[in-house]
Amino acid sequence: MLLENKNAVIYGAAGAVGGAVARAFAREGARVFLTGRSLGAITTLGKEISAAGGTAETAEVDALDEQAVTSHLDAVVNQAGTVGRYLVQRHRDTAARYAGDPPHRTLG
Repeated sequence: MLLENKNAVIYGAAGAVGGAVARAFAREGARVFLTGRSLGAITTLGKEISAAGGTAETAEVDALDEQAVTSHLDAVVNQAGTVGRYLVQRHRDTAARYAGDPPHRTLG
């Protein structure tokens, strides 16, 4: 598994792209932290990932709110110790940003 023992944060996980990335990361062994503007869809996705043998956690975070994203990412690092991958899927302006190395975060 390519991402075993890694943590990945998916902002906008309820969308088609975010959900597909979350499933792929989980299949490769990553512990995924799923976020969205409402918990309904990401909770369903989290249960799907868990049922398939993955590890998923969910939180309500608006990907368009940079302060909320930064705050959440800091909380994930405090909880999990590291973040190796993250994706911000922003639906309003359809821009997706992927970074293998989150800025100013401890990586594993």
